[in-house]
Amino acid sequence: MLRGNLATRPFYNERIVALLLGLLAVAAVALTVTNGTRLMQLSSRRSELRAQATADADAAARLRQSAVAVQSSVDPAVLNTLAGSAREANSLIDARTFSWTTFFSYIEDTIPMGVRLTAVSPEIENGNITVTMMLMGRRVEDVATFMTALENTGAFYDARPTVADRNEEGLELATVVVGYLPLAKDVPAAPPQPAAVGGGR
Repeated sequence: MLRGNLATRPFYNERIVALLLGLLAVAAVALTVTNGTRLMQLSSRRSELRAQATADADAAARLRQSAVAVQSSVDPAVLNTLAGSAREANSLIDARTFSWTTFFSYIEDTIPMGVRLTAVSPEIENGNITVTMMLMGRRVEDVATFMTALENTGAFYDARPTVADRNEEGLELATVVVGYLPLAKDVPAAPPQPAAVGGGR
């Protein structure tokens, strides 16, 4: 009579299974702790950002109120007076930077014999120079020749002459408005210095 246990029972290594389950549990706990820590950090950062945004909004509101208070306390008439004074001061500064020597050197080089300059009025605005000149000439052609010569220097542009009338001497009276952009005038070179000669041999 045969005796045997024919029941099939799978073989398990219980220690390995327990170890794997333990590792999985530790990993799950670690991930949970990490996620919780990160969530707390993000929540804290969000609270800080909200507080900062609130503080910035309050500061902006205070600045707006201060600006309104300053605007309401300033008299517009005083502002207009100050603006006019500033413009006048800028005009005086610009006038001091206008080189009359350079300007008249251009006039001397270009004015014909039949034309006389009687008045000059420069106007400087935003760095642009406009010159109004009062001229007397024997003929209208002489004034036109003068304007052409000025523009040919490269320092004058957009000349607009207007002949107004004749005086008792029979000369044409003309008013000329011209743009002025002074260029660097040529400066004569200094004479060469003699070379130094040594005294000893």
